[in-house]
Amino acid sequence: MVKGYWVKQTSLATADLFAEYIQTLIPWLLSVGGKIIARDIKQESDLSEWDGGQLSIVVEFESKDIAQKAFESAVFQELIEIMGLEACLSLSIIG
Repeated sequence: MVKGYWVKQTSLATADLFAEYIQTLIPWLLSVGGKIIARDIKQESDLSEWDGGQLSIVVEFESKDIAQKAFESAVFQELIEIMGLEACLSLSIIG
């Protein structure tokens, strides 16, 4: 079976939003069969504390269908709505 992938980039403005997003997203991704296979964090400055930037991840799923269902799930859609990330989230699903 061909694996499915999320190629995802999110802009996160504050350290609190970054921490909340990571603490919520990672356990949920694992619970739906996602496996983070690559990540990149790019801050907007050289400060030692988060002051805004981008989080990019590649998540592997057992199939493109599972990746699509994870994206469409009420849990993920609610997460991006509650955190106000609709406008700053870019996510492609490939298989």
